[in-house]
Amino acid sequence: MPVRVITESDTGLAGPIGDEFGIRVLPHYINHGGRSYSDLALDRDELIAWLRAGDEVASAHLTPQEMLDAFREVGKGGDPVLYIPISSRYSKTYDLALSVRKELPGQRIEVIDSARAAGGHAMVALEAARLAQAGKGIDEIIAEMNEIDPLIDEILVIDSLRQLAKEGRVQETEGPIASIIAVKPLVAHRDGLIAPIGKARTNTQALEQITGTIKKSLAQHEGVELRLIVMYGEDAGWAEQVSSRLEEEFAPERIWTIPAPPSTLLRIGPGGWTVAWRVVR
Repeated sequence: MPVRVITESDTGLAGPIGDEFGIRVLPHYINHGGRSYSDLALDRDELIAWLRAGDEVASAHLTPQEMLDAFREVGKGGDPVLYIPISSRYSKTYDLALSVRKELPGQRIEVIDSARAAGGHAMVALEAARLAQAGKGIDEIIAEMNEIDPLIDEILVIDSLRQLAKEGRVQETEGPIASIIAVKPLVAHRDGLIAPIGKARTNTQALEQITGTIKKSLAQHEGVELRLIVMYGEDAGWAEQVSSRLEEEFAPERIWTIPAPPSTLLRIGPGGWTVAWRVVR
């Protein structure tokens, strides 16, 4: 029986990419003005307008019933289900999934903590779905994902750390967060939380730092290739420039350019963007 992969909307995989790899995407929610909007339906431009206006905007996870319904529907033919949520340190959906699966004792449902969000989370889900499409069983996929995990990384270039700090998603740092708000913070997922790793005054400087980091990753291995994800806020033109530079520099096996979904856009800001990569040995 084929393994069915389910993930969450912060990955940006709802639509053609998720369809290509057979991935079911469940929503996060955006709360604004006393209303709640599905991450899969809210217009990005509307969210950007709220953020530019300084409105109070927050995120929320899906309900237990939504998750239960999805598990039941996807696994109704007896197919095992592999659920890959956003980092358990960012959201309660990991723990929620462990609880919800108890209500379906007749189904095989496994949960992998992605320990990431945004493009990094998307890369984890894509790698699991690739293995599923290759006919791997669920135990094989889990074992291989443990080996793949150290080969996946992401650097996020964000407008500021305010939203992430407000949500408790940033590791404690030696200096005050305000000290790096004046420039573009560069952050990464470390131990399931966001960790500041640098800063840049321009996107071009940030891209140079990211390119250098990827080169260091590749230097640790021989005969390797790359898969890359570029996720962006409102500047699609810049995202294309990033993708072109990475294509020229690394000739990756594949590169996906993905607009950040509203829940991710909320955290990286309208001017934010990210690059995630997977070293393929």
